[in-house]
Amino acid sequence: MALQLPIPKERTLYLAQQVDQSSINSLTKSIIEINQDDVYISKLSSIHGFEYKPEPIEIYIDSYGGYVYQCLGLLSIIQKSKVPVNTIVTGCAMSCGFLIAISGHKRYCFDGSTFMYHQVSSGAIGKIKDMEEDVIETKRLQKIIEDHTLSRTKISAKDLEKCYNEKRDWYMTAKQALRYGVVDQVV
Repeated sequence: MALQLPIPKERTLYLAQQVDQSSINSLTKSIIEINQDDVYISKLSSIHGFEYKPEPIEIYIDSYGGYVYQCLGLLSIIQKSKVPVNTIVTGCAMSCGFLIAISGHKRYCFDGSTFMYHQVSSGAIGKIKDMEEDVIETKRLQKIIEDHTLSRTKISAKDLEKCYNEKRDWYMTAKQALRYGVVDQVV
């Protein structure tokens, strides 16, 4: 009787909503479980003389963005994943959705996709010292986002500075996203 290896976990994930604790928790949990499952299947395959080649994880994205802290948590999980995580933008990847889209090991989008980058939003309220600390934290988050964007795309610091000086959201078509290295391929 032939050995039956376990069926690998489903690798198609979706972010078609706001980036928040619930949506990011679901994606994070799935990526971690797929990685753990692949380690088990790989060891089992090795013991029985088989080679196991796991398929990449695919995250389909259609999101207007959301909360930065949750987004940064997911980016860390994607970067640490031993299983490649590919991102595919089906509709829009805006704000935090943009950051997740550029984080894929391979990055794709459909030709009708729209991307949007902008500065971190903040709504500091309260006592002056509290607001000053909120501004410091917002600047720290902005630096993380800028560094990530500059390292994962062909967007330059000069491009970002222009966006900030014009105080605007920077929208890109799929072709513009390809030109700026936001995606690797338009499908």
